[in-house]
Amino acid sequence: MIANSFALTLAALVALALTGLILIYRRESRQRRQLRAALFEPAYPLFQSYRVEQAGQDYPSLRGRYRERDFHIDLVVDTLTFRKIPVLWLRVSLLQPLPGLAMTDLLVRAQNNEFYAPANDLPYHLPSASHWPPGLNVKTEDPARAPSRDLLDAHMDFFASPEAKEVLLTPKGVRLVRMLGQGKRADYMVLRIADFPDAALDATTLADIMDRCIALAADTARELEQR
Repeated sequence: MIANSFALTLAALVALALTGLILIYRRESRQRRQLRAALFEPAYPLFQSYRVEQAGQDYPSLRGRYRERDFHIDLVVDTLTFRKIPVLWLRVSLLQPLPGLAMTDLLVRAQNNEFYAPANDLPYHLPSASHWPPGLNVKTEDPARAPSRDLLDAHMDFFASPEAKEVLLTPKGVRLVRMLGQGKRADYMVLRIADFPDAALDATTLADIMDRCIALAADTARELEQR
């Protein structure tokens, strides 16, 4: 009888502990989702109209109208195992057709593991100018239809920010990528949790990136017309 009573008590305690863990997990999941959902809120006033989508606890994505142009903005969590800490990338894409342009990718500090960038799949390297950022990797699908060096040079100041990572030009538009946050080393190394509590997106930063996208696309369109 004593053994049975002890077993029942132990089972009850285990069930209670599991219930507590489940409740904690659900609470933290809700909090994580809410924090991530709020990341774009400071930038909402920039847009003429916008729509935000979020799946589960993932970071949201935003489609919006800014200066009469269509943008798609999303976030990429980079948790490759041999990185010291995870990184949160902000991707800002201007959806503007640029027919006749060859896909061209400019990537700094390339490690050949940038899964979010098409550089590894592009067959041709383009030469860099001596005054461009050290280690800048420029690749294209067709050198004859790639943007000119003068055009790229006019927009190279994007890489003056240490957070800047990529400039991508495609027939469907242009995209700029910069780091938005870094994870906590202890949390990731011990718990394998890729959270970015210090990540914040302010309206001024996003407006600057979108303005750069618009200027880059406009210059590219003019160059294509003159070919």
